[in-house]
Amino acid sequence: MTIETRLKINISEAATEHFLINPRFTIQSLAGSLNMSAEDIFDLFPNRRAILEYYYESRLYLYQDSITEIDGYDQYTLSEKLSHLFLTLLDSFEEQREFVLTTYKEWVVWNKRKSAFIEIFLDELKTIFTNDPKTSRYSAIIQNRLLWKSILLQFHGLIAFWANDSSRMRENSMALADKWTSFIEEIFYTHIIDKGFDLGKFLWMNASLNKCITGENVTFPTLCGREQEIQEKDHE
Repeated sequence: MTIETRLKINISEAATEHFLINPRFTIQSLAGSLNMSAEDIFDLFPNRRAILEYYYESRLYLYQDSITEIDGYDQYTLSEKLSHLFLTLLDSFEEQREFVLTTYKEWVVWNKRKSAFIEIFLDELKTIFTNDPKTSRYSAIIQNRLLWKSILLQFHGLIAFWANDSSRMRENSMALADKWTSFIEEIFYTHIIDKGFDLGKFLWMNASLNKCITGENVTFPTLCGREQEIQEKDHE
């Protein structure tokens, strides 16, 4: 992580605290609390909203940085990698919980502008899935942006659960994340998708069935075979 990125993270974290005290805090007051000049902050951010939104973006930079410190991360299973992503974000959000509860829905879930947090999150999901050698062969067909977005929506649901979680140290939220990621791994590791595609391919390539379902009227295979026998007898 670069020095500039680390500085921007420190500024955004300080800004979240100022926001909770006064949502209309000034850049000057923020700079004073950080022993910086307002000009230095403006060199890094165009306005107050950009600083606050960078907080969410920076959580993923911290996650990416954490990966480099894990020995054998490449050997993690799909569930372990997804769990690390989700739990790292939850832990990070916990540090500024009140700010997240106040802004997440509006600034992340319903943000009409292009969100850097969402784009980086989707890219991380793509990297995790495409670099996993254990996923089933045909699952690559459904590994696309639609899948990443569906998981993102589920992550929003996890945040909603976490927001209302009163268990000790949010243990229920962590348990939910583990169970959810294990379920996703089960789907992509059990080769159910492969077997489904193989079955569909076999049925389609089967000559008698193919003839039945490609005609003008779709009929059941057994009926189709029976009708063929009747037509052959009538011809005789």
